Amino acid sequence: MMQQEKWSKEARYGALASLIILVIGVLWYFRAVINPLVIAAIMAYITYPIVRFLSTRTRLSHGAAVVIVYILTILVMASAPAMITPVIVGQVRLFTVNFESLATHYAELRSTPVQFMEWVFYPQEFLPDVPQFSADMLSPIAESVFVVVGAVTKNFIWVMVMMISWFYFLQDGHRFGEGIVNIAPDNLQGDIRKLLGQLRFVWADYMRSQLTFMLAVGVVDSIVWLIVGLPGAVMLGFFTGLTSFVHEVGAIVSGVLSVGVALLEGSAYFSMSNFWFAVLVLVLYLILTAVKNFWLRPVIVGRTVHIHPGIVLVSILGALVLHGALAAFLVVPVLLSLWIIAKYLRCRVLGLHPFPADEEFPISELSS
Repeated sequence: MMQQEKWSKEARYGALASLIILVIGVLWYFRAVINPLVIAAIMAYITYPIVRFLSTRTRLSHGAAVVIVYILTILVMASAPAMITPVIVGQVRLFTVNFESLATHYAELRSTPVQFMEWVFYPQEFLPDVPQFSADMLSPIAESVFVVVGAVTKNFIWVMVMMISWFYFLQDGHRFGEGIVNIAPDNLQGDIRKLLGQLRFVWADYMRSQLTFMLAVGVVDSIVWLIVGLPGAVMLGFFTGLTSFVHEVGAIVSGVLSVGVALLEGSAYFSMSNFWFAVLVLVLYLILTAVKNFWLRPVIVGRTVHIHPGIVLVSILGALVLHGALAAFLVVPVLLSLWIIAKYLRCRVLGLHPFPADEEFPISELSS
């Protein structure tokens, strides 16, 4: 049998550079698909331990466990809007009934001077007037309907991509690690297994820190809302903790919901108008949000993944400003993963051993 001719060093380097350029080009061309795929991978990472538990502790096969967990998770996710929708409809009806009285109170508030010691403030100078609804407002509203319909259709397609990808990640994602190991040369497969084990530890610690943060937010917010007498305090507090999983969107949704309940229902303890109680809830929510994002989250995440809280805070804020909520959620484990890979490459370049002899790695997870 004729021996295959080996490529020269220049040809191998050229092929590697061409492959890297090709991969970067493909990722850039399909960059719009990255966000749904990343979300699907996160969902699969969160729900895979349940699949593994069912497939190892029961007689269910891996495929059956995947289907059961996938369907149950979708039902749980769908049940939340189903339970909240009647409450929202009732609140909207109440808001419609009380809108005229709220507008009257707001007009009185604007026209009533506020005296503080020797100073007198006139609210109409800094509070905007409520515009009168007219037929002229219907034209821009009608035009915006088409934009909204287009955005909803596009988002629905991305949601479908995410849901389908999530199922396949859940079904076959456990094989990705072994696939990466098999691609590497034989003499490097042991290193790749241990490197993937380190990365798995980092991501597991980070996800645990997020669950701890969500629980802490739910408890703190529930206690504060109970103190001020906000109706549904415990539910609103833990809803805020749940939505804190998504940095930017969660804060807006939970804040609007809390202030809306305060405006419509008022306080169970304090004898103040609904408007001023809503202002109090808004101020407290902004204070709680600042404390949670600038102190509590960096401390919890930093202690869990063994990184300075200041680095956590700066990384999250920078990613949030530059690339949005998803990047803010992923920036810490991605930076830690890059740091681990860089440490490995440094050790190999300097001829040092990259892995401590007494360190354990979950190699079995990669081949399961």
